[in-house]
Amino acid sequence: MTLSPRAWLREFAPWLLEEDLGVCVVGSTALRTACERAGVEGPTTADLDMSWALDVGSGIELLQRHDVWMKTTDASQRRGTLAMKLDDTRVEITTFRVPSSSSAARGESERSMADQIADDLAGRDMTLGAVAHWLTEDRIVDPFGGLDAWREKRIAPVGDPAARIEEHPIRWIRYYRRSHQWGFELDAAIRAVDLDPRIIEREPAEAIGGELRAALLECASPGEFLRDLYDNSLLEVISPELASQFDGRAAGPLKHHPEGSQANHMILALEWIADRAKDLPERDRLTATVAVLCHDLGKSLTPKELLPSHHGHELSGIEPLRALLDRYPGLTDPAGKRLAEAVCTLHLTIRQLDELRPGTRARLYERNFRDKNFRADLFALAVGADSGGRLDKAREGDEVARTVRDGIEWMQSRCATIDVGALYETHKNDKERFKSELHQAWTRVLKR
Repeated sequence: MTLSPRAWLREFAPWLLEEDLGVCVVGSTALRTACERAGVEGPTTADLDMSWALDVGSGIELLQRHDVWMKTTDASQRRGTLAMKLDDTRVEITTFRVPSSSSAARGESERSMADQIADDLAGRDMTLGAVAHWLTEDRIVDPFGGLDAWREKRIAPVGDPAARIEEHPIRWIRYYRRSHQWGFELDAAIRAVDLDPRIIEREPAEAIGGELRAALLECASPGEFLRDLYDNSLLEVISPELASQFDGRAAGPLKHHPEGSQANHMILALEWIADRAKDLPERDRLTATVAVLCHDLGKSLTPKELLPSHHGHELSGIEPLRALLDRYPGLTDPAGKRLAEAVCTLHLTIRQLDELRPGTRARLYERNFRDKNFRADLFALAVGADSGGRLDKAREGDEVARTVRDGIEWMQSRCATIDVGALYETHKNDKERFKSELHQAWTRVLKR
């Protein structure tokens, strides 16, 4: 969309600007418009979200009449949210919220459109999001000082944060996520909220996973975000697997982990990958970051008498990794899950590739790297993060990532010289013999 939202709607859906609809642009796009008019640099936006006075039934009827309606889930419609397609762009539009204290809720006289917009904004979570661009009036509505909060780099609630969280518990996570995403100060009233963290369990897994995904993609330090959740007893509810990474246990012997705690290692590793993967497509960036997030989960299972060492944590990490990714499947796709498992089990072994026997290399290739779709580049980046996520070892991580990628590509190129089809034809009546001969062939070509 190259035009302003108002100009864009005038061109593609002028009927949405009818006065009785009260259509407003809301969220970050409205805040950006407010910033532009105030001469302030505003947030970067991707989606266009709107609100209006129509209820769901009337809204569907209107959108269908103009042939722009898009089907949404029942859950979305229960929240009052519909979708339309304009100029090949999907736009969501939500019925104005009606706070319980409003005159409409008390059965009093009908509210003006301005009152309805103000009531809708009063039900939002933070002042930065309680800004609307009222399109028919071409006016910014900002009753809670969202523009001032943006100028001051402050995440502040609309009213009582505990009340906002009780309405929608996901907001508790979102307050912290936005703070870390934008590098803004979190209002003291939010940090002082005294609610049972288990209130988060009321939220569907998709909503919680969406916040974790956004944090991994958008926060400069996803690990600091997770530590903030841990310090406020939220991470244990969301993911006990991740919470144990922040409980003070050592990352390993100090000669290997000068950063000390596993929490510090996790934070540094996630910062390393956030910086190195920032120019990758979103899917690749998320795949690599999730692999780093999960690579050391086995350390949570190390018996106390073995600390600070974590012998065998690579294989023991598979069970908590699967538990986390099965709980929040939106964090990555099946290929991303397989890559995360490979990083978890091999992030130490693969760095000793030159020291392995050729037969061991052949087994590594067969079990992990034979698939032509395997992303050696993302695997190597995630392994590099384990090395780079140590105090003053960022450059070492770069070297490890390069060496690991070169090593895997070398194995793949060497093994590709074997004519597997011809070998199969020779031994197709004896599958065990075929497997044995293929392994021996790979072993021969994988000698340095």
